[in-house]
Amino acid sequence: MQDRRKDPRRHFALPVHVKGHDANGVAWDEMTQSEDACFGGVSFPLKHPAFLGQALLLSLPLPKAFRQYALTDASYRVYGLVRDVYNLGSTVRVGVMFLGKNPPRGYEANPGGRYLLPTDPPPTPKERRGGNRVDVFVNLKLLRANGAVRAEQTVTENLGRGGVRVMTSLPVEKGEIIMVEDAAGRFSLRAEVRNIFVGKDGIPRLNLRFIDGQAPDSLIHTAGLSPTEF
Repeated sequence: MQDRRKDPRRHFALPVHVKGHDANGVAWDEMTQSEDACFGGVSFPLKHPAFLGQALLLSLPLPKAFRQYALTDASYRVYGLVRDVYNLGSTVRVGVMFLGKNPPRGYEANPGGRYLLPTDPPPTPKERRGGNRVDVFVNLKLLRANGAVRAEQTVTENLGRGGVRVMTSLPVEKGEIIMVEDAAGRFSLRAEVRNIFVGKDGIPRLNLRFIDGQAPDSLIHTAGLSPTEF
């Protein structure tokens, strides 16, 4: 596994069914065709974006000589890890290392995660927010106006000038705009649903970005915070 190129590679034009998830955990699948293969992996083009460490589920009629198991199955079903990505313009060419029957540890909870080998350098962290977030609990009200107006009381998990993370039971979708209000009615802000995920407790969370300006001072004070913390 440390020297993947020692395996003899052969050019194979095999149909490959690829199932993956983007960085936000959204599932996708695509049919493509392999360019070459060996006992340790396979390469093929993709229309979907790909990144180093992405876990993919592959199904392909791989020759028996290149299989670790399922020697008599018509299609070889194997999890793989993206190890190389080449940008070809409208598509990418990926080199995938076979993992085996099972996905990497943590895949069920985070299928869109990045799974690196111990010898890989750590990824460069990305600053996704326009300011600091502070873990704090504040009671808020969410209003969804998609169809019939629905509202619920919720509580924050973290708070920043540009957005907030809250628990919810509303059937919202990524990209939807909802209203965020405080219990006293001192402010009302529109917020975009940037991400949705389910915590270990089984409760969905929303990452919200304020689009009517930053969080007002009244919300900051309600949280018991100082404006200088942001």
